Amino acid sequence: MPEIAKIKRRLYKYLWLLRPLTYLFGLILLVLLLRSFLPLAKTAVSVLNPNISLESFRNRSNILLLGIGGEGHEGADLTDSMMLVSINLLTADTVIISLPRDIWVESLQAKLNTAYHYGEAQQEGGGLILAKAAVAEIVNQPVHYGVVLDFSGFERAIDILGGVDVDVPRGFVDKQYPIPGKEDAEPESARYEVVEFKPGEQRFDGASALKYVRSRHTEGEEGTDYARAQRQQRVILAFKDKLLSAKTLLNRGKLKQLKSVGLESVKTDLSAGAYSGLVKLALKIDREQLRTGVLDQGSQAEDIPPLLYNPPTSRFGQWVLLPAGDDWRVVWQYIEEILYQND
Repeated sequence: MPEIAKIKRRLYKYLWLLRPLTYLFGLILLVLLLRSFLPLAKTAVSVLNPNISLESFRNRSNILLLGIGGEGHEGADLTDSMMLVSINLLTADTVIISLPRDIWVESLQAKLNTAYHYGEAQQEGGGLILAKAAVAEIVNQPVHYGVVLDFSGFERAIDILGGVDVDVPRGFVDKQYPIPGKEDAEPESARYEVVEFKPGEQRFDGASALKYVRSRHTEGEEGTDYARAQRQQRVILAFKDKLLSAKTLLNRGKLKQLKSVGLESVKTDLSAGAYSGLVKLALKIDREQLRTGVLDQGSQAEDIPPLLYNPPTSRFGQWVLLPAGDDWRVVWQYIEEILYQND
C-alpha cells in the first residue's frame, strides 16, 4: 500500500510540530468547562456519565480551532492559526489537522484566513459560521463546532504566570514588526518597530513572547513559516510547563485571574451541554496515540506527494495555495484516510 506509506511519512514528518498543540487544545477544553458555570457536583456526575451528546458524522465530532491576533493587532480578526480537531465519540481516537491560512476558498474567492473576518463583518457570530463552512468545503467533512482563541488573551495569561522561560537557539532581527494601532501612520516607517532576539535561555513577558512567535519579516532561516512554527512550539511548551507547575496550581489568585482571561479570550458556538462531553473525551485521549496531519506542498526528498501547490500570482493577484492538480479529491482522499483509518 504505497499511498498509506506516504501518508505515514507525512504524519511522522510533522509530528514534532503538531503534538505541542494538543496541550493548547487541552487548555481550551478546560476554559470551555469553566464557561459552563455548572455546579461542581453536577459537573462531576456528568463526567462520570458515559453518555456523550455531541453532534457527529460517522461517530466523529469535528471541531475547528482558530487563533486570532485580537483587538489592537494588525489583521485583528484574520485567523493566524487554524486546526481541525476530529474526535471519535466511542474511542476518543483523535486527529489534529493543520490548515494553511493561504488556501484559496473558491466559494469565497478569498483566502481561508479571511473567512472569519468576512463572517463577522456580516453579523455577530457569523465568523464561526463562515469559517466552518469554508473548512468543510476544503476537507469535504462536516465541521460541527468552532472555537476562537484571542492571542492577546494568551499574552495576558503569560504575564499572570510571571513570564515564560524559553531557550532561543538562533537570534534574529525583524525590522518591520507592526506596531498595534499604527497601521495607517505616516510616514510608513512609523508603522513598524525593530525587534531583536538574542540566542540563549531567557524569560519572556507576554508582549515579548507574542512578538517572538508572530515575527515574519526577518532574513534567513528564521524568516520562514517553518521557523515560525518552531518558535510557536517553544512558547507553547514553556507556557504549559509554567501553567502546570505547583507554584501556579497552588496559587488560587493566579488561577482566578487565568480563568477570567480565558473566559474573555475564547469564543465558541458550543452549547453549555456539550462542555462536559468534550471533557469526558479529553480525559480518554491518549497523547501517545494522537494522530496529526497537515495540508502542505509535500517533499521530493522524502517522497511525500504534494497535496497543495502555489500557482502563479497572476492567477489570483496574490500568493495562494490550491489542491494538487487543481483537484480537491486529492485532499479529500487524504482527509478520509487519516480520519477513518482506525475506525
